[in-house]
Amino acid sequence: MTKKVVIDTDPGTDDALALIMALNSPELDIQGMTSVAGNARLADTTRNTLRLMNHLGHPNMPVAQGASRPLRGKFNYGYNYHGPRGLPVELVTTKSRPRSLRAPEYINSIGYSFPEEFVIIALGPLTNVARAIQREPRLVSWIKEIVVMGGAVEIGGNVTPYAEFNIWNDPHAANVVFDSGVPVTLVGLDVCVQVAFGRDDSDWREGQTTGGRLAADVLATWFTETHPDLDQYALCDPLAVAASIEPELLETKSATVSAEQEDAETYGQTRATYGDGNVKVALGVDVDRARAFVLERINSTH
Repeated sequence: MTKKVVIDTDPGTDDALALIMALNSPELDIQGMTSVAGNARLADTTRNTLRLMNHLGHPNMPVAQGASRPLRGKFNYGYNYHGPRGLPVELVTTKSRPRSLRAPEYINSIGYSFPEEFVIIALGPLTNVARAIQREPRLVSWIKEIVVMGGAVEIGGNVTPYAEFNIWNDPHAANVVFDSGVPVTLVGLDVCVQVAFGRDDSDWREGQTTGGRLAADVLATWFTETHPDLDQYALCDPLAVAASIEPELLETKSATVSAEQEDAETYGQTRATYGDGNVKVALGVDVDRARAFVLERINSTH
């Protein structure tokens, strides 16, 4: 049975790989994309999403523009990691434009249309999802699951010693989602950093499809021009998409989760109290199977 999915995204290099995978996955009936700022400014992430859809043969995929600011404060962008405008490669322009509905309203419209079948795959800060919940309280009963790429529970962060980038950029929104009661699978750095493509690996370079060639181009440019200092590319967003299709790739523990939103030093830290709770925290991953799954889906056709 396919899942009715909206993907909330902030492309971003790993978002690009994740979207290639998702489009190649028959298990996912993608109802649209919603853009959020995070890895780049909203204008860049929206444009990147539209151009990716066009490049990958889905020019009519609905794209709804979302939040340019977190619930409080302002976003900190990831251009230094992902490259200029959020991607290290230039994609051809497209005449496609975002839908007239903003992201929260679009999310709510899909939830209303497919109650209890609706899955959100959230690859950026959780601002759009939180605003959708705040504007339509019934949404929490319509959503079957939210798969979140975010957090660092048992290990350190990647922007501070405590915090992972997506949660750190809007911990207030993360807490709206964690506190909603909706089933959440949290795919954080605990597992993401274990699944990677290496600079010297040959298999990701061998793409024979449009998506596979784009992924190879993104990665090769990232390794040679954006980060000649790094030898591994962690497959964070792709692992979240993989987990939405094959949850058994992960070992999870149920927990109540919160994000620190007050203390300056530990701002954005994700903390889990294990036992009961609506959040399944990913603490283990079948590394070889997960990496192979990502590679296969990037290079498949659907």
